[in-house]
Amino acid sequence: MLNIYKTSADGILEPIEQFEKNSWIHITAPSKEELREVSHRCNIPMEFLEDPLDLEESARIEYDEETKCTLIINDFPIIDVSNLQFDSYITIPIGIILGTDYIVTVCNQSTNSLDHLIKKNVNTSMKNRVALEMLLLFSTQYIEKLKLLNKQRLKIESHLRDSLTNKQLYDLMEIEKSLVYFLTSLKANADVITKLFRTNSLTLYDDDKDLLEDLKIENDQGIETTELYTRILNSITGSYSSLISNELNKTMKTLTLFTVFLTLPTLVFSFFGMNVTLPIADKNPFSWIITLIIAFIFVGWIGLALWRRRMF
Repeated sequence: MLNIYKTSADGILEPIEQFEKNSWIHITAPSKEELREVSHRCNIPMEFLEDPLDLEESARIEYDEETKCTLIINDFPIIDVSNLQFDSYITIPIGIILGTDYIVTVCNQSTNSLDHLIKKNVNTSMKNRVALEMLLLFSTQYIEKLKLLNKQRLKIESHLRDSLTNKQLYDLMEIEKSLVYFLTSLKANADVITKLFRTNSLTLYDDDKDLLEDLKIENDQGIETTELYTRILNSITGSYSSLISNELNKTMKTLTLFTVFLTLPTLVFSFFGMNVTLPIADKNPFSWIITLIIAFIFVGWIGLALWRRRMF
């Protein structure tokens, strides 16, 4: 899908039908024909349009001397559609291409991430400023998604205090997976931001540099928040793993004690049930009472020994 936007003379960002100078072209899950058309009309290298479509593509900056185009690949978060029962997130790349007359964004999947930018009525003739606004928007989204993940973690944690189920553990695993995606992408984006401070392919004015500083602060905050939530989650999972092991040990200990106390009377009764001559006459009416007393003596003796060892 291909959409074209341009800022009007009134400063309003409007969709247009044709390729025009100083317009913004947004491509989502494009076909080969659309890529070739954009490459030809905008004088953009084909690989600049194809690379961001690879979901495993790493964040980076690249400059083409021949066409004077700059490619910025940045990762941003989206909901993981493979998990329908829990709102977890993954990150995918988006390409921002700054040409001489156009700014082009290309992404493998449709997203509403840029809707806020469209409502903001950015000036498409200021291509570098628009690119920085996009990068800042992506960094802000990380913070928003992190807050949502933390709310879900707190909700799961409150339920864990009442009962522990496999679903809750799986949900914590999904949160942990999302945090791993976020931390990896944020650190890669941080390298891109650092290179933006040093690159000569982009002309940055004072307002652009201030925006770049805000972008760096927002991205650093995202990294710190993600690392904090990761440590908290690791602490929680570690604590509950210890609790589960402790409860299992208590259960096994209880079952072992029951087994010991039930085994001793069985041994006594089995001994006196043999078809051989025994110290207690089988015709004595008090034989069963004597047998019980012997069994209870063994149980009491073992119980006292275990109590002294603080087994219970």
